[in-house]
Amino acid sequence: MSYQYARRGTLALAAFVLTAWAQGAWAQAFPATVTDIVHLRAGPSVFYPSVALLGRGTTVQVFGCEVGWGWCDAAIGAQRGWIAADYLLAQGPSGPVVIAGNGVVLGIGVTPFVFNTYWGVHYSTMPWYARRNVYFNYWNRWPHGRPPPPPRFRPRPPVRPPPVMRPPPRPPPTTRPPPPGSGRPPGGGQPPASGRPPSSGRPPPASTRPATTPATPQPR
Repeated sequence: MSYQYARRGTLALAAFVLTAWAQGAWAQAFPATVTDIVHLRAGPSVFYPSVALLGRGTTVQVFGCEVGWGWCDAAIGAQRGWIAADYLLAQGPSGPVVIAGNGVVLGIGVTPFVFNTYWGVHYSTMPWYARRNVYFNYWNRWPHGRPPPPPRFRPRPPVRPPPVMRPPPRPPPTTRPPPPGSGRPPGGGQPPASGRPPSSGRPPPASTRPATTPATPQPR
C-alpha cells in the first residue's frame, strides 16, 4: 500500500510542477504576428514534423527563443511548437520588428529545447510520436537539433582566354628587278625614249618636205 501511495504522490507532484510551469510560462509569453505562411514544428528545425500550418497575420504567443534567436517556442490555442524567428514580428521599443536578429532589443529570454520533456508534455498523442527515436537521435547527433549550415558557395572568378596572337603586318611590296635573261628592260617592258625607231621598223613620217630650188632662167 505504501508503494502505491508513494507513486500517486509522485504523479501528483509531477502534475503540479507541470501545471505551475505552464502557468508561469503563459504569464511570461508575449504576442507575435506571423508574417508569412509557416509551419509550427515539433522542434527548432525543419526536420521535425509539422504541428500546424499557420497563415499570414496569425497571432501566436511566444514563450522564448533558442540561443541565437533563430527559432522561438510558441503556441496558438492548444497547439505548441517552434517557429522560425524570421517569420515572427513582435512589438519593440520603436515599433514592430522581426524577432530574428532583435532578441536583445526585445528582451526575449533563452528557452532551451529539452527533447524528452517537450515531446512528453505536448506530443504524446500525435501519430508521429511513435517515431520519436528517429527525432531523438537527430537531436543528439547535431547541436541544437539541426545540422550546421552548408558552406557558402563562392563562385570562382571567370577564366580569361589567352590573348590571340595575331601575325605581324606584311611589309609593302617592293619593286624587284627582272630576273636575268628575261629580255625585258626595266620599267614594265617599255623602251626608253632614246630616239630609236619603234619596233615596227618604219621611219617616222616626215612632217615637212624640203623646198625645190627654182630653175635658173635661160637667156632667149
